[in-house]
Amino acid sequence: MNENYSPSDGATPLAPYTTKFLSQRDLGIAVPINFVTGPGVSLSAACFSSLRFEDDEAALCLSNLLAVGFRRFEVDLYWDEGRESWSMCPVDVPTSVQQTGSTPTLSLFTSMNSSNSNMDNIPSITSSAISARQLATSSSSSANLSSSEYPLSTASSLGETLPSYSSLPDSSNNALYTIGLYTCTTTITLSTFTSQLLDYINKTQNTIAANLLYIIVNVHAAASSSSPFLSSAAPRKFPQASSLLGAQFSTNLSDYLYTPSMLSEDRANINNSWYRVSEIYRPPDGYYTLEKNGYDIYSTEDGWPSEGYIELSRSRRLLVGFGKFDPQMQNYNSTADKDTIFPSGYIRSTRPNITASSAGQVTEGCLFRADAIDTSQVNSSWATATGSNLTGFPYPVTPTSDLSPFLALTLNITQCGISPFLNFTLSGTSAASGFSSYKNYASSTIWSWGLDEPRNYTEGVDSNSPELFRCAIATWSSGWRVSDCSTKRFAACRAHSQPYNWTINDYAISFTYAQNACPKGYQFAVPRTALENSYLAKALQDSGIEFDSGSGAWIDFNSLDYEGCWVVGGPDERCPYVEDPELADELHRKQILVPTIAAIIVLIITALTVFAKAAGNRRRRKVKKKRADNGFIYEGVPS
Repeated sequence: MNENYSPSDGATPLAPYTTKFLSQRDLGIAVPINFVTGPGVSLSAACFSSLRFEDDEAALCLSNLLAVGFRRFEVDLYWDEGRESWSMCPVDVPTSVQQTGSTPTLSLFTSMNSSNSNMDNIPSITSSAISARQLATSSSSSANLSSSEYPLSTASSLGETLPSYSSLPDSSNNALYTIGLYTCTTTITLSTFTSQLLDYINKTQNTIAANLLYIIVNVHAAASSSSPFLSSAAPRKFPQASSLLGAQFSTNLSDYLYTPSMLSEDRANINNSWYRVSEIYRPPDGYYTLEKNGYDIYSTEDGWPSEGYIELSRSRRLLVGFGKFDPQMQNYNSTADKDTIFPSGYIRSTRPNITASSAGQVTEGCLFRADAIDTSQVNSSWATATGSNLTGFPYPVTPTSDLSPFLALTLNITQCGISPFLNFTLSGTSAASGFSSYKNYASSTIWSWGLDEPRNYTEGVDSNSPELFRCAIATWSSGWRVSDCSTKRFAACRAHSQPYNWTINDYAISFTYAQNACPKGYQFAVPRTALENSYLAKALQDSGIEFDSGSGAWIDFNSLDYEGCWVVGGPDERCPYVEDPELADELHRKQILVPTIAAIIVLIITALTVFAKAAGNRRRRKVKKKRADNGFIYEGVPS
């Protein structure tokens, strides 16, 4: 069994999509995580539609889904009472099987020399789902900002932290059992899943590749292998102690879990959590309510931290929440997991009554409301759409299905401030063997840059100074585009503490002077979420300014310092990813995530001090820090 994160060739996005994904992660790094959208997927639909639960194929499927851009996963886990383990196989696998003789429903073979003839006529999972944008097939020479291009410091190895019991043979020769309609191995377990997540986290443990992951767990009882076609019975013995799901996730991933107890601690005293660290990690005002007691201690009941705070201040990469419980598992002791796993509905809120046209236009259920600009009026917290209400929509369930309407729907769902969730087998193929459709789906959730953007500034430019084509404009209908920074344009301005309140200034200026062009109460800004971008698009449309085709207003986003590295904070902002002689020591520290043991580093200031002492024999350079007007500071993380 291969538990490594090892995607197929071609699964990892190329330019310009590497820059698109990185741009959106960087822009949303200070926004509370409950307002940041991202694509989700059911592993049952994407990996096990053929009802074959085999380790290596499942590992490849998960690797490909992670590589193409999925960050939210729904996992169906089955309590196998006989083996006292959590499995992805819907039926229990006998603890011992005779390899001679025969039984009506059970057979043993290896994946090298046999196949399951019963599987050919099994239909794919075809529950309803959600949407996305048509991708361009033309090649692009846009600057490719990826972790392989920059001299990143090696992420710290966890060495012996992998528990010994999780090590499985790295072989495609694992025994497979055919039980009724299902084909399973004995090792397709939760520990295998968490081991692969751990390997992915270790391999993406740097400031360019790191992302938060969200896992929703549906809890089932495995059906009996003696009657796999019947509903499972309630277990006589429920999981206890180390078999509880919280303990199982903690075995491999305790250093990376952001838990309910941590959230409660952070909320109870914001002075000692969000307000105590660099502003880069601090969720901006306007996204949550605050209370202050008589001792000037701030707290919040509804606030969530940002991705930057969780990843780089608390050194965490993963949140786990409960989904649905089978009636047979209602007596499972979820209370014992309350400090580790979020309750059902806490980190995912499915939006009801979403409808759409056959072309993918959302006709009902969108969270964008032109007459509501206060976040309290637009509750997009953890909003998710599965598409289960979209009756009659032409879902692409076969390899020959047209993806275009579905991809358009996914983009439109995203622009409504809702995370699209894929819960059917896209194009009728597993992500292990047919990842291209899933790659298109994930890429269709890009709400920022337009088609073929951001362009390489050196190509197709009719200018004596092509290096000036490194500033971004927002259009109201075709996404963001690269433009000549010296061109005079209007500027996009966001109201203080009102993420959805945008206006356009009333005179044109070059990008350099845009920071001083906004009216009182507003600041030159760039959208940080899909819903913010939709409100800016509306402001552009309502401005009364006659924009030329493909034209728009300046947004606070540029790559003047380094080609392909897009930053917030004006024309003098530095790229946080690239080493140079003067910034070698500083950027060396910036390109390493905070160590995994949270007790080592509590604050970013402490982290910088520790690293500075460790690098005492190296040259140290003093660098002026740049601060954007929205609180972004390049100190330890990108922004």
